[in-house]
Amino acid sequence: MIRCGMAEVDITPALGSEIPGYFGPRLGSGMKDPLYAKSLVTETETCIAVIIALDSISVPRETVQTIRKLVGEAVHIEPAAIFVSATHTHTGGPVSTGLGCTENPAYLEWLAQKAADSAILAYRTRKAARIGFGRGHEADIAFNRRFFMKDGTFRTNPGIGNPLVDRAAGPIDPEVLVMRIDDADGNPIGIVTNYACHTDTVGGSEYCADYPGELSRFVKRALGDQAVSLFLLGACGNINHIDVSGKRNKAVDHYRWMGRILGAEVVKVREKIDVGGEARIEALSGYFTVELRSPTEEEADAAGMVVQKGTSDVREATYAREILKIMEECPTASREVEVQALRIGELSVVGLPGEIFVEFGLDIKRQSPSAYTMIDTMCNGTIRAYICTREAHRQGGYEPRMTFRNRFPEETGERLVELAVQLLNRLQ
Repeated sequence: MIRCGMAEVDITPALGSEIPGYFGPRLGSGMKDPLYAKSLVTETETCIAVIIALDSISVPRETVQTIRKLVGEAVHIEPAAIFVSATHTHTGGPVSTGLGCTENPAYLEWLAQKAADSAILAYRTRKAARIGFGRGHEADIAFNRRFFMKDGTFRTNPGIGNPLVDRAAGPIDPEVLVMRIDDADGNPIGIVTNYACHTDTVGGSEYCADYPGELSRFVKRALGDQAVSLFLLGACGNINHIDVSGKRNKAVDHYRWMGRILGAEVVKVREKIDVGGEARIEALSGYFTVELRSPTEEEADAAGMVVQKGTSDVREATYAREILKIMEECPTASREVEVQALRIGELSVVGLPGEIFVEFGLDIKRQSPSAYTMIDTMCNGTIRAYICTREAHRQGGYEPRMTFRNRFPEETGERLVELAVQLLNRLQ
């Protein structure tokens, strides 16, 4: 028998808090919708696991460790079985330092407690459950954002209607994966959705959960207010919502439009899922260490010249300061990387750090022995950083460009895939 519980707790910060996600700070001036920490607890006689998703651009490693400690003390769950990830909304609270923004330690401490509360509440409300899995398809709201240009150059986000656009540099992942969770009487407890598209459709200075928030409202309208909609962000480091052809861009409330489209697909898939009361649960984690990239002498000298002479280009000035910060504080550094894998019946969930390029997510899915494989990025606390393909490093563009936090070497993605597949095979 499987037992499940789900819960959601408000984590909306105070007005005036910094909103990370762009080049420079924005101060929260209002709220389009609340931000939440949401949790799913799954339990059998032999194992218990927790998935926690926060409406946040990222979750620092130290905060993840605090959340795991609080949950583990209350519920006695091993750290490897506690997944903590961010939905990566760019209109969330002050959790990240870099590119002109500064994290707020008081908010992070409060966030950790609220995230743990959501998991503890989910645990305390768990009940006999019936679960199942399904997949849908949505290819019209997500787009690869890297492009080859007709003049031989390469651009990230070249602009809507740009006549020099030749072709996209990579694929998308249109798969919509859904986990259905009902109680023993067939009443909805909630759903877990996995989809790959950047949660950066809103902008401005009002707090917003982006399209996963609208997805949640859609689900609640269909299943009832008690139903929790937990969203796991797929591999979308090079995927966003912008259609450069101009055909599928909404000038107002694009996130609501996306959320409704995705919500309709999710509810449709859910209705077709067969559920059962038995499932094996098991979780594993693994680690490896990478040596971070460092600026060359030429790059450091060029950055120094930009700062010395000044520039009106905010981005170039920011990049230059980031390079100098690396040279001043940690010209050489290494980082431990954690990969998690969870099996719930026919479903596997892979927890990966950072903003993963879609090619790596697709590669893991192709090699996975499970019938359904969710890729959960921005997971387990690695700082915000792009995990790019080797080709992307050669091509250039926004994602591989070095900053204080964006320093992972070319081989990182391949090592993530290798370790993820090893863990998945061990779970079989």
